[in-house]
Amino acid sequence: MTMLVRPAVAADQEAILALARGERLNPTDLDWPRFFVAEHQGVLVGAVQMRLHRDGARELGTLVVAPQARNQGVAARLIGTLLSHNRGRVFMVTGRKHAQHYARWGFSPIRPCQAPRGVSRNYWMGTCAGYVFATLQRRPRNPLVILDRVTAA
Repeated sequence: MTMLVRPAVAADQEAILALARGERLNPTDLDWPRFFVAEHQGVLVGAVQMRLHRDGARELGTLVVAPQARNQGVAARLIGTLLSHNRGRVFMVTGRKHAQHYARWGFSPIRPCQAPRGVSRNYWMGTCAGYVFATLQRRPRNPLVILDRVTAA
């Protein structure tokens, strides 16, 4: 797949919202200036943001790829681009079964009490919401984990 990964622009806002809502991701802080997007033939096929918390923590969040573009390296390109523009410590909240996948970017698991307050809050909100949705939909839970990435600034 030929794609362009670029910083989002204001015109991308609705497509970013549609991608995130389609996957039932954390709906907070979905403002286009925080995003990088992947575009294929003029259509957004992926997005990722660097969520900035009030406590100064940075969290890789809202990583989403359209179903028709999955398994083609879109997410890897988005993550690589976002992290190349954000040196230093970055956190991520993801499903435990996916945590090992992010080790190639230097992420490793930490306990919730080791994370900054904003990241820990997202973890607990996601844990509670995930439990409720899994119970209501009678599907298995994917417990969350907080990942931490420390690199030179």
